[in-house]
Amino acid sequence: MNKSYKLIDKRNIPELHGDVSFLKHIKTGAELLLLDNKNHNKTFAIGFKTPPEDSTGVAHIVEHSTLSGSRKYKTKEPFMDMVASSVQTFLNAMTYPDKTLYPISSRNDKDFRQLMDVYLDAVFYPEMRENKKIFYQEGWHPEIEEDRLIANGVVFNEMKGVYSDPANRVSDMVREKLHPSGTYSHDSGGNPDNIPDLTFENFLNFHKRYYHPSNSYIFLAGDMDFEERLAYLDEAYLSAFDAVDPQSDIVGHSMYDSPKEFSGTYDLSEDEDPDGKSYFALSFFSKTDPTPEDLLLRSFFQELLVESENGLIKKRLRDAAIGEDVYSELSTSNTLDFTIYCYHAKTERYDEFKRIVMETLEDVANKGIDEDVLQATLEKFEFTVRRGGGAHADLIQYIGALNTWLYGQNPLDGMELSPKLDALREKIGTDFFQKAVKEYFLDVPHRVAMRIDPEIGKEKRIEEKRREKQRAAYASLSASEREEIMALSQDLKAYQEAPDSEEAKATIPKLELSDLSKKITSIPRKVTTLSDIIVTTNPLNTNGILYTNWAFNMKHLNLDELAYASILSDVLGKIATEHYSEAELETETFLSGGGFTFDTPVEQMDDGYVPYFFISTGALPRQQARGYAVLEEMLSKSKLHNEARIKTILETMKADMAASFLQSGHSIVSNRVRVRYSEAAYVNDALNGLDFYFFVCDLIEKGDYKSVADKLEKVAKKIFTASRLTANLIADEEDILMAEAALADHLLHFKKDSYDDAVISFEPKDVNEAFTLNSMVNYVSKGGNLKETGYAYDGKLVVLANVLSNLFLHKEIRAKGGAYGAGIRITRFGDVATYSYRDPQVEKTVDVYDHMGDFLESLSMSDRDLTDMIIGVMNVFDPHLAPSAYGILDFKRFLNGTTAEDLETRKAEAMATTVDDLRGFSDLIRKIMAQDHIVAIGDGERLKATELFDVYRSLKQ
Repeated sequence: MNKSYKLIDKRNIPELHGDVSFLKHIKTGAELLLLDNKNHNKTFAIGFKTPPEDSTGVAHIVEHSTLSGSRKYKTKEPFMDMVASSVQTFLNAMTYPDKTLYPISSRNDKDFRQLMDVYLDAVFYPEMRENKKIFYQEGWHPEIEEDRLIANGVVFNEMKGVYSDPANRVSDMVREKLHPSGTYSHDSGGNPDNIPDLTFENFLNFHKRYYHPSNSYIFLAGDMDFEERLAYLDEAYLSAFDAVDPQSDIVGHSMYDSPKEFSGTYDLSEDEDPDGKSYFALSFFSKTDPTPEDLLLRSFFQELLVESENGLIKKRLRDAAIGEDVYSELSTSNTLDFTIYCYHAKTERYDEFKRIVMETLEDVANKGIDEDVLQATLEKFEFTVRRGGGAHADLIQYIGALNTWLYGQNPLDGMELSPKLDALREKIGTDFFQKAVKEYFLDVPHRVAMRIDPEIGKEKRIEEKRREKQRAAYASLSASEREEIMALSQDLKAYQEAPDSEEAKATIPKLELSDLSKKITSIPRKVTTLSDIIVTTNPLNTNGILYTNWAFNMKHLNLDELAYASILSDVLGKIATEHYSEAELETETFLSGGGFTFDTPVEQMDDGYVPYFFISTGALPRQQARGYAVLEEMLSKSKLHNEARIKTILETMKADMAASFLQSGHSIVSNRVRVRYSEAAYVNDALNGLDFYFFVCDLIEKGDYKSVADKLEKVAKKIFTASRLTANLIADEEDILMAEAALADHLLHFKKDSYDDAVISFEPKDVNEAFTLNSMVNYVSKGGNLKETGYAYDGKLVVLANVLSNLFLHKEIRAKGGAYGAGIRITRFGDVATYSYRDPQVEKTVDVYDHMGDFLESLSMSDRDLTDMIIGVMNVFDPHLAPSAYGILDFKRFLNGTTAEDLETRKAEAMATTVDDLRGFSDLIRKIMAQDHIVAIGDGERLKATELFDVYRSLKQ
């Protein structure tokens, strides 16, 4: 062990597949976790405890700003340079209520070391300390817009987007009442109304106080030389500092001695009906400094009470028809908070909501919980532990460890879940769970109940008052002050437009193409026939889990039937069957495996596309046959004529889709714009996009749930036939033969009906669409199809997308325009779509898209810069995935006809890209933009003012 560190604890944790060591750096007190699990995807992270003292968003703005240049790395945005030019598998930074994290991962050892150094130099020696323009760009700066003094900046605009989301606002309002003072009463991300109060001095002081090794929590995981990495950390960074007291304690508050009631309002547009649009919340704060056992049991109750489809509270509220959906939220801090929300409910049912929640908790405490339900919930948790955290399992372990580590507990205690699950299993049959419900809920005096009602035009009135203040602020400025602000804007624009010097770019660490393989990851596959059905098998290391996937070709369904198929994918497993009630079905599902997912993807290939009904599950080998029996019950014996249940499922689907508009608006618009020129995208939109959303809204409006049930029943009979099925198994090598035998028996249960393919009429409308909702920011896409211009797809286009996204769109739309993000996607089928995310602009963004061709025509790029852009896209051809995900990827490649040779050809084409190739694409991009297909989501008045759109449609249905 390196003498600069003291070993505090070391354990072998089987579920993490290795040894975990907990160390302290002797000189500074920095704490470290090392996970030696031989994972080829290496992970590093450094985190700091960063409790806010106000809602100016200083923690969030510092997080952004540290990555904008440092002592060693002199470009304006080393972070974006590494995003564009490394083979990282994870590269990000995150702000939490009381901590800030900087994690990276890579499968390439040289890349991993380089990324690690870039991040360490960024957090300890950021350029932002000397360059105020970074604060202005990433945080906020004043601007003059006509007769108003406004604020602009990346974080400022990001948080305007966050505050446009009613669910986020409701969560904030509840948090502020549950924690009326202290650390957690503030928004660490920043309230847009408070962000302009942040001064540069306070910004610097925050970094100086908290970004110190004495306040750091460092993580290393994977297949590496830990001794070498520890020596590097000490010699290159930690030893340069002396121990300090960062004074980063969490500030608490006094506890309520009895439950409290509050109310509030959120914004609703004038074209919406406020009836049935209230939010209800019950929030419990039971203790501070929770133990790992507390955290596990709280997650257990979240699943048992709310998050499972038949959660004890969720089901009672659903049966009482209170609200469109019920969900919960847990704190990620040192307070054990548990909040239950009811979404879109009628205001007058608030008291009933509270009564049902509390009566359900009292029933659990007094009568206990069905032992099968407890067992099924524990089986689900155990399956989750065995499955791991997917492609970024080690990073998830780090974030989970901080839930106790950050507050002075031994992080290793929280990383061992299996013994704790075993201990919970032993409590079944006792009164343990009943007592825990009392401890965490019923005997908690610090409890908040809150009703948040819609207020028509609230944000519009607030915005008008904001504009009045902005006009007054502008009017109060002297001529010299106005000139100073305009000069600041001009200086910032000049800084943003100035290219990095060659000397600055030379400081960024590089990979060479010779450091990378020209091959892609080999995924073993066997193709066989079981019970007359084609089955692909992938022998992979799955930690004893057997995954099965079913793909039913739906090419025989018309567009209307496909939409019902998508509804069916949400209904199955949530509705009673011939032999099981809803609750019994869910219990049996998790006693027989990890549950089922149902999806309706559209797989595109060179000669067309196929919509699939896709089913996935995972189980231990001993559970396989039992799990298949449950699926057979769902597919052939579901009681689809339960009209009341169909109604609630449709309402929940609508609520879930509506919630995604502000979270995933960039994906929604870039997918929607493709509907204008891609039949596959058109069909996908009917199954999974905006057309499907409006289809569901229309069904709810009509209220004819008997007709919906009839059509679901007919569609189910047409989908689940052997003639339309291809299947897949993913398992450890030694489990394959037994798994194939069980699957062969299962496949005999599918009927042999056959159907001819349907013909779908694709007649795209040449209209530009604006979808409106209450939002302070926009999402804008413009696109077209390259094949319509006479071009054929080539792997070089992947490099082109990287160049445009990171060298042009990021600079123009994010850095200069203030949007949170922007980019362009080019599919191998020729579909091209730009996107912006949380964007304060509309016309300016479209204008930037229209100038991409000009940028390419005059592109000047060194060989080194070109190599960086090529290296940055290598993961597109060979992504890092969890073992089960590799199997699904291979199955989908089998379905759509993609071969390893195809991918390696595209990869070789990308690696051979020249600057002349990129310049040569300028005419192509101009032609695509000239097709003039535009889609946007945002504020209705703002979008209408642009006159860019032919159709306006409200997303508030």
